[in-house]
Formats: sequence, C-alpha cells, structure tokens
Amino acid sequence: MGLKWIAPGLFGLALAVSCAAGNDETAEKDCPVGSETCPCTTGGSCDPGLDCFSGICVDPNASGGGGASSSGGGIGGLGSSGTGGQQNCEEGCQKIDVLFALDHSASMNEEIAALSGGQSFTEIINTLAAVNCGDIDFRIGLTDDNDVGFIVPSGWSGAVPWFDSTVMAIDAIAAAFNGAGASLMGGPVTPTGCEHVLTSATHLLKADTTGFIRDDALLVLILVTDVDDYGEYDQNTWLTGACAGLGCGTLPVPPLSELNGDLLALKNGDGGGLAAIVVAGDPNVTAGLNMCNQPGSCAGGSGYLAFHATRLWAFAELQSGTNGTKADICDGAANVPTAIKTAFDDNIDLACKGFEPPR
Repeated sequence: MGLKWIAPGLFGLALAVSCAAGNDETAEKDCPVGSETCPCTTGGSCDPGLDCFSGICVDPNASGGGGASSSGGGIGGLGSSGTGGQQNCEEGCQKIDVLFALDHSASMNEEIAALSGGQSFTEIINTLAAVNCGDIDFRIGLTDDNDVGFIVPSGWSGAVPWFDSTVMAIDAIAAAFNGAGASLMGGPVTPTGCEHVLTSATHLLKADTTGFIRDDALLVLILVTDVDDYGEYDQNTWLTGACAGLGCGTLPVPPLSELNGDLLALKNGDGGGLAAIVVAGDPNVTAGLNMCNQPGSCAGGSGYLAFHATRLWAFAELQSGTNGTKADICDGAANVPTAIKTAFDDNIDLACKGFEPPR
C-alpha cells in the first residue's frame, strides 16, 4: 500500500505506536443504553419494541402517528423528520445506488475479506434495505483504485456489471459481491503510491454507459483504503533523498473540487443526492513519520498500517448535511463492515430522508 512497506526501522528508525479505537461511549447512570428515551447502542439498536430515531430509543407507536419500524433483525432506522419523531416514510428517497471503491493492494486483503464475507455483507445489505422505513430499491456496484471499471464475479452472466435488488435476492447479491471481491484481488495491482479510490470511482461513474446511476436515487460512494487518494506524500514531488522516485508519477492530481463537481453534475447539481462513506486513515491522528516523511495514522508490526487520508476526509466533509461520514480504518479490519452498517443506519438514513428526488 503506497510506501507503507517502508518500515520505521528500515533505515534505523524505531517507532513505537499504539493505534487505539477512538470509541468514546458514555451513558448516564439513570438512562441505560437501549432503553426508552435513552441513547441507542453504537449500532443503532434499542430494546424490543423500540426504534432508534436521531440516536434516541423511542416507542414508534406512542405518538399515535404510526411511524413504521424498520426490518432486518433489530436494525433501527435512524433519522428525524421534524415531526416529533415520526418517520414520514413517504418522503425522501425510495432508491439508492451504492458504489464500493476498494483499495485492493496486498495490505488490504484482511479488510476486503472482512467486508465481502457472506454474513458481514448480508448484514450491510439488510441495513441498506431498511433505510427510510425499508423497502428500498437499491443497486450495488464494485470497483477498485486502478480504473478497471465495474468488477463482477468470475463467470458473471448478468445483463449489467452490478447487482440489482429488483432482480436478485439479498443472499444472491451477497454471494455475488463476495465473488467480485475475489476477482478484485486477482486483478492488476495499482502502481506503488498511486492508489486513488475516489478518482477511480468518479471516472467510472462519469464514463458509465450501463445506466447505473438513476436521477431519483441517492448516490452513495463507499471508499475503503489505507492511504489517501493520490496522497501528496506519495508523489515524487514530495519524496526526496533515499526515497526519490519511489512514489507515484501521476500529475496533475485532480483537485477535490473537480471530483466533487463531476459527481454533483451526475446528480444534476443536487448535493442532497450525493453521499459518501469514507473508511481510511484519520489525518487528525499522528502516529509518526516514516523515513520518507510520510504521515502515519497507525503503525504495527514492521511498518505503518495506514497513512493520512487527508483528501478523502475532506471529500466527506464537502458533502451537504449528514451526507458525508468518516471512519478510521485503524480501528481494525473487523470494524470495516460495522462502520459501514452504522453509516447506513445513521447518516445515510438521514440523507435519504432529506433527499427530494426529481418527479
């Protein structure tokens, strides 16, 4: 991944770093998590008979408004319609187009396996399907950080190179995504330091002729990587001395404003129709610098586990309202699917409720 193989000790430099999950949950003693009018669990769940709205467990039938609860084995639909906790299921999006863009270098094997594993991905799909009271019509596509287009399982015979909930059952989509993940790992490797999940995803969607994006659907980009999108520290203009020439020679790097503008154009300029889930290295956490002066978010073993994803963090923050969410990949491979489920349960649910599809 990038230049992460340059260990802190490779040039006689030692580094001892602790990468801890920043999970700061505090509940008041008189308000147990999951109870009525108390905070929801981290995953957005509540005690039986309660639903999670805007982070608080409530009885959906108490107001007499009849807000429908979401399905999927206790997965609650987070969000607020501004009407005293009722969900207004008729409002907002009824369709969601999701594109996963994964960094597929060898350092990401564990994360991709954790994400594409049958049960983990089935839970993600169930959470997606439960957005905005459920019954969401969704599409799921997969690409990498190397501009190869949509990735499908070996032997795929579908009419389109992505997975459609109107023609495939949830288990079938999960199996197809797992197979596509295997195909991804067997594909061409991105040149060292040139990882670019956001740029690759944007170029794919701009050039797509398969009809993946629908005008009346919320578009969600899920970007998973342990480096930045064409990180400044991976460019040969940054790397000098013993590290000169080891980085990426791709210049000029597309500015974030251009990439975000291209994506907004695909949604007819409506920022409410675009959302992002970024799982990458937190640029606000400094685990030190390697010999090439590249900033790490966490380290372990003989090198760094993730580097600052400054551009990706900023991209998430460019999104309107709650449409951008970020999670630290340093929290571990097992947390990748959890972070994505939580984002769907919370931010994406709110984004869907707030999106007004063109009629």
